[in-house]
Amino acid sequence: MDNQNNLVRMFKNQVVVSSVQLAEHFDKEHKNVLRLTSSLLSSSNSGRLSKHFFKSNYTDDKGEKRPMYLMDRDGFSLLVMSFKGEKALKWKLDFIDAFNAMEQEIKTNTNQLNANLKNQLDIISNELKNLKIQRHNFFIEYDEQNALLHEKQAELLRYKAFRDLIIAKQLDNDSDGLSYDDVDEIDNRIFGEID
Repeated sequence: MDNQNNLVRMFKNQVVVSSVQLAEHFDKEHKNVLRLTSSLLSSSNSGRLSKHFFKSNYTDDKGEKRPMYLMDRDGFSLLVMSFKGEKALKWKLDFIDAFNAMEQEIKTNTNQLNANLKNQLDIISNELKNLKIQRHNFFIEYDEQNALLHEKQAELLRYKAFRDLIIAKQLDNDSDGLSYDDVDEIDNRIFGEID
């Protein structure tokens, strides 16, 4: 598997192999592989072929940049069709196995990622449902508390109005100039137990 993974790599979300690798493994000169690739790409089917080949560069042993092509599985298959011999067949099969292994790994990783994302979405969805329930319960409790508060406020207002009425009646009965202390004493006598 490790040897197969060294034959191919990822480029722009595709599994590719380089013309340099092909030249090396198929005992071809790289310039001949480039020429064959250019010949394919200049054919009457170049429009259909160009999506399988990507121009690129590599640094040679002298440290100089050189042209190369990267190709996907289909580009590889088209290019090596003309390569003959037992060794060529072995490398064709090795590269095909490498492409298959890499694509299977990508598929497995994608499926695992999709499963993980689905699990995370399920968790988020459940948390959102719980938050909606909590929000709903909060508003119910808020409405109940608010109603209770309004009821207590109304009770308090009735109590104060009643107290003021009793004090006013007492003042009418004792209208001989009650002081503030007298009113406070009456209030305490009548309502002291309630407060």
